[in-house]
Amino acid sequence: MYARVRVDSKGRIVLPKEFRDALNIREGDELVITLRGSKVIIEKSEDPFKVLEEVLGDLTFSRELRKIAEKEALEMVKGGQL
Repeated sequence: MYARVRVDSKGRIVLPKEFRDALNIREGDELVITLRGSKVIIEKSEDPFKVLEEVLGDLTFSRELRKIAEKEALEMVKGGQL
């Protein structure tokens, strides 16, 4: 799939509908943006807790535990560890 998009005055781009549909991206979904050399990589963010809940069954994670894990993950990303 290929498309050309323009950046507006606020730095925003619109993902074409075909791309959103192919990746099941909906309003409010979180995306991860990475700069690799001269390329911008945009990926749909997977909620690690949802993945774990699917794997582990009935186990659920508290809001506080989520907040701590998200903070640690963000620090790892900022430090270049992920």
